[in-house]
Amino acid sequence: MSSQQVAVNRTLVGIIAVVCLLAGAVIFVMDSYHNVWCGAFVRTGLLMGAFWLALPAGDREAAWANVSPWALAAIVVVILLFVRRPRIFFPLLMLFGIAALFLRPRSRRRK
Repeated sequence: MSSQQVAVNRTLVGIIAVVCLLAGAVIFVMDSYHNVWCGAFVRTGLLMGAFWLALPAGDREAAWANVSPWALAAIVVVILLFVRRPRIFFPLLMLFGIAALFLRPRSRRRK
C-alpha cells in the first residue's frame, strides 16, 4: 500500500455541513421532521460539522492530534455511561476494548 496523503479542503467540508443543515431546515419548515430527507440532511450536516472541527487548519494541528490514549478511553467510557440502554453498555465496552487491542499502534522495533 502506498503512503499517500490526501489533501482535504477544510472550507469545502464546512460549506457542505452548512448546506446540509440548511437543506434539513428547509425540509423541516416545508414538510415536517418526519421526512426521511430532513433527518438524513441534518445528520449528515452534523457529521460534516464534526469533521470540519476536527480537520487541521492552516495555523494549527488537527483537533485530535494531541489526544492521549488514556483521555480517549476516558471519553469513550463517559459516553458509554450515558447510553440510555444499560443492557448494551457492557457489550459496547467489550467491543471498544477489543478494537483498542487490535488497533493500537505497533512498536517499530521487532523482537
